[in-house]
Amino acid sequence: MTMEKVTAKIFRYDPTIDAEAHYDTFEVPHDPGMRVLDVLFYIHENLDPSLAFRYCCRRRRCGSCGLMVNGKPVLACMAEAKEKMVLEPSPNLPVIRDLVVETAEYEERIQEIGPFLQRDKPPAKEPEKLFPRDFATVRPLNQCIECFSCMNACPVNGLKWPGFAGPTTLVQLARRLFDPRDGLDRLPDAAQAGFQHCVSCYSCVNACPVEIGVLEGAIEKIREKFVVSKKTGYAKYNEVWKDLVVTNGLVNPSILMRRTSSLGGLLSNMGIGLRFFSKGKISLGSKRLNKISEVRLIAKETGEK
Repeated sequence: MTMEKVTAKIFRYDPTIDAEAHYDTFEVPHDPGMRVLDVLFYIHENLDPSLAFRYCCRRRRCGSCGLMVNGKPVLACMAEAKEKMVLEPSPNLPVIRDLVVETAEYEERIQEIGPFLQRDKPPAKEPEKLFPRDFATVRPLNQCIECFSCMNACPVNGLKWPGFAGPTTLVQLARRLFDPRDGLDRLPDAAQAGFQHCVSCYSCVNACPVEIGVLEGAIEKIREKFVVSKKTGYAKYNEVWKDLVVTNGLVNPSILMRRTSSLGGLLSNMGIGLRFFSKGKISLGSKRLNKISEVRLIAKETGEK
């Protein structure tokens, strides 16, 4: 059955005249291959010229047209128009008007980690020799268009979790952290950006329109760098976790916290621990692994290699 029209229910809000936000519904003739941005163009040109939205390149390069369609972050220039759609602005950011949001907060987070190449010494000679193998990690991250789709999808960022700068910021940091030309120690910036608060839910990966692998390509590699460096409490936490599993076949939360936290840290986190316990997120009676011998064999093999 051929779709004849598209029904778009669109978030509307102009702070200069509206006391609160509302939704307007429009019907648009459907054309084969029609994108969400085409729907917005039709409405603006034929039905309501006051509708505000952003766009620029129309080719998945600028990231300007990011918004929410039926609750999911997309680029309007790439997302296929559906028969029934609810179009809303990116969440967690101030609305300037309709589908246009103020992105200064996210841009400032990126600037705080110094997202530009910083050399500690000039190249030995010009032109500088660069080998593709040295940029295997960085190359896909350079495709990030800063559309903030991953920020819109991230549940931790949605909670405005203190100290978490969000996946886009961590991608930009990883671009420099793994660039062999960069001479700055980026690990303190990564810690400040709160990489450890990522819950590895893959929401950022599923939302990324250019498929750069936000989690495994950037955040997990930052975690690995911290563990290898053994410079921070994060590395200690992972080491203690592994030791408890390998030795005892289970992780006792109280032992884990005692071995990884100072007295002040234990006291400050006690309230959070009690809340987690009350919601069943922490159990004092952890279940021992059935095949602990296999876990110990894996630990031995990976440790030797």
